[in-house]
Amino acid sequence: MKSLRRYHIPDALYFLTIVTYKRQKLLLIDPELFWECWASQKLDAWVIMGDHFHAILCTGDDDISKTVHRFKVRYSRRFRDRHRPGRVWQNRFWDHVIRDESDLQRHLDYIHYNPVKHGLTDNPSSYEHSSLSKYVEDGFYSDDWGVNEELGFEGEYGE
Repeated sequence: MKSLRRYHIPDALYFLTIVTYKRQKLLLIDPELFWECWASQKLDAWVIMGDHFHAILCTGDDDISKTVHRFKVRYSRRFRDRHRPGRVWQNRFWDHVIRDESDLQRHLDYIHYNPVKHGLTDNPSSYEHSSLSKYVEDGFYSDDWGVNEELGFEGEYGE
């Protein structure tokens, strides 16, 4: 396996995609477990799907690889204790350093439109495992954002 080099950029915002092993639909079996395992880390935006999740977070002085590793290990151990044995996560993860406001907005839109993209809802605001309601409440999105038009996204997002 090739060695993957990740750059450590203190206080950078990262977009993450993390996928379950063989895309098993595990993450919504116990959504509270997801939050327990992020307890020490604040997520700025998120969407939790059955077999993957996307998030935007700032790691501060911590390394993104260490942050993700801690989450994956904590989640895997607790999931196996509560539900069943076996692998939980695919190796590695997708990360992208947010470069500017435009890049941030594009990734926020991608996160919040993901349940529509995957056919889980027609209205992104109705999907409960997403940070969109927080953004609507704060006035960054309208209640009907993403309902009346199909959004497309250029670029890679780790799916």
